[in-house]
Amino acid sequence: MDYGQSAPNPVLSTMKYFKEEYKEHVIQKECKALECKAMSKITINSEKCKGCGLCQKNCPVDAIEGEERSVRQINQDTCIKCGTCINTCPFKAIGNN
Repeated sequence: MDYGQSAPNPVLSTMKYFKEEYKEHVIQKECKALECKAMSKITINSEKCKGCGLCQKNCPVDAIEGEERSVRQINQDTCIKCGTCINTCPFKAIGNN
């Protein structure tokens, strides 16, 4: 038996049974399960944000922008998705999308 011929079987099997998840990741570049850090997006809910700035002060890569006492924005290109801002926000205004 040539084991090389059976090498793609696990991938083909998951593609068969998890077709929608593959499409979601490959085509839509999203992960609804929020398991793929590279595809996740951390956002600030402008209705919940009180502009306290704790998230901005604690961000290890300075990915959070905004003026004092205003709703902050997360620079998605800079953000490393460490979750520090989520854990720091006392108003629960920050989360994964």
